[in-house]
Amino acid sequence: MTMQVFKTIMAASVGMAMAMSPVLAAEKGSSGRQAQAKKQMEIPHCTRRIGTVAIVEPDNQWWREMSLGSPEAIIKLFVQQSGCFGIVNRGRSMASRNIERAMADSGELQSGSNLGKGQVKAADYFLQPDIVTANQNSGGNAIGGLLGGFMGGTLGALAGGISIKKKEANVTLSIVNARTTEEEAMTEGYFRKSDLSFGGGGGLGWMGGLAAVGGGGYQNTEIGQVIVLAYLDAYTKLVTQLGGLPDNAAAAAPKAK
Repeated sequence: MTMQVFKTIMAASVGMAMAMSPVLAAEKGSSGRQAQAKKQMEIPHCTRRIGTVAIVEPDNQWWREMSLGSPEAIIKLFVQQSGCFGIVNRGRSMASRNIERAMADSGELQSGSNLGKGQVKAADYFLQPDIVTANQNSGGNAIGGLLGGFMGGTLGALAGGISIKKKEANVTLSIVNARTTEEEAMTEGYFRKSDLSFGGGGGLGWMGGLAAVGGGGYQNTEIGQVIVLAYLDAYTKLVTQLGGLPDNAAAAAPKAK
């Protein structure tokens, strides 16, 4: 190999390396963005309990159109794993408790069962997961609409809905003071499938916990996973906004008469 040929090969190699460096940098940056996105998809953890919540299903039951279960299970998982709230069950568990109470009142339970008045823990807040509407949009195969409302104290338009075709979800999460009925916060959450680049369930171990709380198939479908992560976005924003709420919601509320 002549010196001239050697110099030509070296020059070409250096040129290729320089041309590839932006690509490598972009890939590195992409990895950084993925790591940041994955961090945002982790359930937040609170250092203190904000209060006790009862989860309220929206009336429109939009999830039935996609053969999914109630989003109550999604929020229940977030509440349990975040430690931000205690949770009281006002569904079938309350109905079963009322049956036990009726048997206690009629003298059917064993002596010393200690089931009576003044034992049910109060909900400090009502937490409602929702999308804006449940009207089918035939053009985009979407469920959604537009709602004007207060968001973080500022009047704005809350765009919500679920696009099955695009695999994206835009949801809302609101929290209402059980004593005053004041809406303490409403947040919007958004997620799309193109942001989910970590395999099934986004590589997030907690996603499998949905089955344990009756997740209704959310963890088993692409659109279900997208909806879960949209609610996680809304839930993270919500607990961040609620950092200034009182430690004792009962003491802070007007006295009952």
